[in-house]
Amino acid sequence: MSERDAFGPNLRRIRVQRNISIYQIVAATNVNAALWEGLERNDLSRWPAGIYARSYVRSYAKAIGVDVESTVDDFCRCFPQGDRRAALVIRGQAEIIGHNDLQYRDVVPPAAGDAERRGGNPAAPTRKAPASPAAALFGRLRALLRA
Repeated sequence: MSERDAFGPNLRRIRVQRNISIYQIVAATNVNAALWEGLERNDLSRWPAGIYARSYVRSYAKAIGVDVESTVDDFCRCFPQGDRRAALVIRGQAEIIGHNDLQYRDVVPPAAGDAERRGGNPAAPTRKAPASPAAALFGRLRALLRA
């Protein structure tokens, strides 16, 4: 039996050994009993994804008295519902709205003083972006007159 196949049944075994009923967990967590029974069978078809799934597993682990962090880590490793990486969510959302060619890059312009820290030329003048379209037009005219 793989680690994934054993995840839910192991939680159920611990719950039964400690004489904790599903309804006690429902009362403690305000989560439907069908979801807990699904977790114990490794049937996560009705489960939410991401932070909600991890929160549910954390609540279940707390209710049955097992190590919360290791249980959540095991869940994230075994099931895609607990995936902590945002890239899958972002790509899924982009696919829903029709942006199949997602090329997002988080480019942050350097702040003042970054040239020195990054090994650039600190003596090189830095240009500021024009404050308005009119300022941009005058800047271009000035450059044409100098040429």
